[in-house]
Amino acid sequence: MAEIGNSLGVLGDQVPSPGSSRSISVCFPAYNEEATIGDVLQEAHELLSTSALKYEILVCDDGSRDRTANIIEGLTARIPHLRAFHHPRNLGISATFEHLYSEAINEFVFLNSSDRQWATSIVFGMLPLTADWDVIVASRIETHYGSIRRFISWGFNQIPPIVFGVRTSDAGAVKLMRREIIERFSLVSKSPFCEAERLIRAARAGYRITQFPVEVSARRTGTMKGVNFGAVIGSLMDIPRVWWSLRSEAVRAGDQK
Repeated sequence: MAEIGNSLGVLGDQVPSPGSSRSISVCFPAYNEEATIGDVLQEAHELLSTSALKYEILVCDDGSRDRTANIIEGLTARIPHLRAFHHPRNLGISATFEHLYSEAINEFVFLNSSDRQWATSIVFGMLPLTADWDVIVASRIETHYGSIRRFISWGFNQIPPIVFGVRTSDAGAVKLMRREIIERFSLVSKSPFCEAERLIRAARAGYRITQFPVEVSARRTGTMKGVNFGAVIGSLMDIPRVWWSLRSEAVRAGDQK
């Protein structure tokens, strides 16, 4: 069974050295986040602009119905290295993730949220781990979930090791990964299960994956969008779809030997 490693880190003194040649694309999906998006992007700019990193900040507004898009546009004129994308209608979190991934150009991609639950500063604790790991998942020490979402999360954490032989704990959390992993694998998932599928494919291909436990804040504004009935049903449908895809690929690979 492919395992995801566990790595503890300390924030604060792990900012990359001035000689660091690493480059990073910091990505933010946004949907109806007018209360937080401005502060999130400004904070990311202030953190990254004083580091030694080559960086870009990407934000994708997924058809927000509030002032999110207007706030983002106002910031693009003032924040260097900020690139903004807009969906004319709401396409969902999976499509937004994939759009951001497809636009990223740097060696590492850091996918964050725009609701202020995750501090962008955690990336400075995760980056040193890239010397030994290809994907670093910022696993939640405390989830702040309600009972229903806690049960759903537990269930989806049990499925990958049973069905695919790979542990993908907290696959939907904030993560830092090599961009080559995004480019290498074509996903078949059509739901948020795509984040687990990417980890499954990466682990089976030999990429090194670890966890970086962090404290997260409870959402104080807006509504939780990551889990709903449609997303759960879509993820359940994606599990056999991914299994069949991997099995078919294994058969084809065997035929070519």
